[in-house]
Amino acid sequence: MIRVAITDDHAMVLRGIETMLKASNEVIVVGTFANCKNTSEGIINCKPHVLLLDINLPDCNGIEYCKILKKEFPDLHVIALTNFNETAFVKNIIRNGAKGYLLKNTDKNELEIAIKRVYRGEQYLQKSIQKKLLDESFGITSRNSFIPKLTRRELEVLQLIVDELTTNEIAKKLFISTKTVETHRSHLIQKLEVRNTAGLVKIAIEKGLLK
Repeated sequence: MIRVAITDDHAMVLRGIETMLKASNEVIVVGTFANCKNTSEGIINCKPHVLLLDINLPDCNGIEYCKILKKEFPDLHVIALTNFNETAFVKNIIRNGAKGYLLKNTDKNELEIAIKRVYRGEQYLQKSIQKKLLDESFGITSRNSFIPKLTRRELEVLQLIVDELTTNEIAKKLFISTKTVETHRSHLIQKLEVRNTAGLVKIAIEKGLLK
């Protein structure tokens, strides 16, 4: 039996995935967690073979957290399970040790197939993600023409970064925590495929992302 744990901060998502896998004869859910801290503590006790990991978590960046997990638990197989379909996210979390990438619109059959393949040491990418990566490799979507999909909040944070506000100032202006600001900044860096804040400003202006 393949032991699976799930990390997602939305209770409905956790329950939904649990329900999807309940009828499986080969997979059993042994733990569910709402954040990174609980995940690190819980894995020690429930000892999963596979972890379904959301990228957007309240206390950390799931992409960076994947690297930490692989160092702490080398035998753990990680599958990203997220709403983000940007190829930058896919590449970075795979680079950090994940073996699979699924969107939350996946069905029961694909979810179970992905878990089994990753458990066997193989890699699994959802078909729509595979196509996007393939198109990109053939230059169908070039870096210059690609305009990433940013959320309203990400655009607000990006504008304030360009306006040279500090993390504390952004947090106060938007009535959010500094940790949330840093999470948005990290997501922007991933989506815009840059290395730092200076790169964010440069490419935001180049792509006309600001009003």
